[in-house]
Amino acid sequence: MAVAHAASATAQSTGLDLAKSVNCLACHQVRDRRVGPPFAAVAQRFAGQPGAADYLAQSIRNGGKGRWGAVPMPAQPQVSAQQAHELAEWILSLAKQPQVR
Repeated sequence: MAVAHAASATAQSTGLDLAKSVNCLACHQVRDRRVGPPFAAVAQRFAGQPGAADYLAQSIRNGGKGRWGAVPMPAQPQVSAQQAHELAEWILSLAKQPQVR
């Protein structure tokens, strides 16, 4: 059990580090709203949906509008397809995390 918890903690810090490195935190936070929705809210909305990681990865790279309010998500072409998928998987993993502040 301790090994699984350690692996989960490592995945969480790696996901957060990636989000920081590609400037996701300029508009998003993990639990609090900034310009865009909190990652935890995105995770809750898409938790358990088939194809959610692919959809989110595509949304990261191509942007979108009207899904979370009036402010559009600009395309992030500097984020590679692999990074976008890793970010999407990390975001979705937040649905399983306790809502600790």
